[in-house]
Amino acid sequence: MNRNNTRSRIFVAAFTLFVALVSVASAQTTAPLGILVSQDQNTIDWPTVKENNDLEFAYIMATNGAAITDTRLGFNLAQAHKVGMPIGCVHRYDRHYSAQGQFDNFQAAVKGYYMDLPPVVYVVPDSPFDINVKRLDMLLQLFEQAYGVKPLIMANQQAYLKYFSLERYASYHVLIVSNGLQFPATRYTLWQYTDKEKVAGIMDYVPALKLHPTYSVKTIKSL
Repeated sequence: MNRNNTRSRIFVAAFTLFVALVSVASAQTTAPLGILVSQDQNTIDWPTVKENNDLEFAYIMATNGAAITDTRLGFNLAQAHKVGMPIGCVHRYDRHYSAQGQFDNFQAAVKGYYMDLPPVVYVVPDSPFDINVKRLDMLLQLFEQAYGVKPLIMANQQAYLKYFSLERYASYHVLIVSNGLQFPATRYTLWQYTDKEKVAGIMDYVPALKLHPTYSVKTIKSL
């Protein structure tokens, strides 16, 4: 093989990789940034979070299953609203409890608080890999009926490919959990790109979110 041709091919491949990496870095730095907080972050200094970070929204963990409420929910909702941070709330789905029981738990926990962003249903498959699809679908419908918008489905890429890549979920926006430097291999609207972000005003690590480059916070608000 001609050495010049080999060198040329190597150069082209290297340049192509460079362009791809620059494109990824550019998209990552220009996409709006948000956080996902819970009792794991303990007491959050929301004025500092608002004033000293380039954050455009926050999702707050609200409930888990049919009986658990995040211990910092009320504080986080009140303080985030006080500083003018756009917020949404997250329910962690548990296949062992009825859809109605889980929805009632969420609705009671967030009663009296305004959500700027659509709610999120976080689906973490058990082992064996099962989510009780019928029960989940009922829960998603209850959220939509109550809030007038489809909730975002939050899942890792493995769960997305097994369940939520199906046509029946095509109208749902997706929050993909894919901690790392690479873009998700699946479609997404929001992306949890790390669970170890350091944010001024929060002592502990916090999950961090980016919007897909084609979306904005305004877009999410108007879903």
